[in-house]
Amino acid sequence: MTSQSIAVPSHVPPGRVIDFDYFQVPGANIDPHAAWKKLHDGPDIVYTPRNGGHWIATRGDDIFAVMQDVEHFSSNPFSIPARPADAPRTVPLEVDPPELQDMRSIVLRMLSPKALFPLEPDIRALVIQLLEELRPRGRCEFVADFGVRMPVELFLRFVELPSEDRGRVRGWVEDVARNPDAAAQVAAQVATHAYLSKVLEQRRRSPGKDLFSSIVAAEAEGKIKPDDSVGMALNILFGGIETVTSGLSFIVRFLADHPEHRRELRENPKLMRDAIEEFMRRFGILNLGRTAASDFEFRGVQIKKGDRMLLPIHLYGLDERKFERPMEVDFHREHFRHIAFGAGPHRCLGSNLARPELRIFLEEWLPRFPEFSIAPGETPKGHSGSAMAITYLPLVWPT
Repeated sequence: MTSQSIAVPSHVPPGRVIDFDYFQVPGANIDPHAAWKKLHDGPDIVYTPRNGGHWIATRGDDIFAVMQDVEHFSSNPFSIPARPADAPRTVPLEVDPPELQDMRSIVLRMLSPKALFPLEPDIRALVIQLLEELRPRGRCEFVADFGVRMPVELFLRFVELPSEDRGRVRGWVEDVARNPDAAAQVAAQVATHAYLSKVLEQRRRSPGKDLFSSIVAAEAEGKIKPDDSVGMALNILFGGIETVTSGLSFIVRFLADHPEHRRELRENPKLMRDAIEEFMRRFGILNLGRTAASDFEFRGVQIKKGDRMLLPIHLYGLDERKFERPMEVDFHREHFRHIAFGAGPHRCLGSNLARPELRIFLEEWLPRFPEFSIAPGETPKGHSGSAMAITYLPLVWPT
């Protein structure tokens, strides 16, 4: 991906300017989080002329404050660089209060812990099925063989789409999240938009009880516009798949190199829920954007209307001002208060599904694969962008 650089605006102090392209962070191919952590060596808030020019909040308290401050920071657009003007809004990510509350209410009931709890047996059955397919092989490339496959197949079941669509959906998700070719990313976004438009049209003709049917029902009641219906479906698809894929891959990458941690989880299963929270703190995923709604001062920095601010959610969990020894994984921390799923009015509703997916995976993976490691002679590959990711994770285990 090429990054468009601009002239540094006059209101930006020279001491806060850095040359930083968050799609091409040095060292991110080896360890994305360690590469980003180096920003803590400089000012708390910095400015880069890359990708159209934007601020970066690097410290936990500042990231949290921006996410809470809907008066000064708008979520529309949330991406950096901004989406094309003719692209549909990503709903509800690019919707501000008070409209946001109405948008979230459309899917709130179906994504509540009570509504999702009955899915756990299906999640477990799918995880077991896929792991039993892998076990006799003695090796896999985890991201493609499980990391993407499991959340895609679960998503298709959740929204009642045919399992034969999994190949296409997997390809689109991988291109949007991990393909360095910008043209391939755009092509995947266009294809996914067309696919979901047809799905929603089918739900209008023949509604069911799934999440997409809830969206078109709200549309019929005038609560959401047709273009926003597609934007909401896109958000559900990519958000529900990519964040789980990345979370799974970072966790397995860590456990492959830390047998003492996986042994501890096998011997003390009661630690599992705390372990999931610690993994989410340590291996945050998202980089989100905000746009200044007016001129104002924030933490001693002059912000002008229209300025963009990048929020690396993962740096909150890596901030030593918030956590002791933040780069270490410790299942016995005094607290695990991370913001991996965001904070404020945009906090991710999908967390109620992501947590059991990660937990059930570990409950089934660790007994079946007590010993596994990175394949000899191979090196995992990382990625930095709108989502932090592992793109290649070759594993081996005894059979």
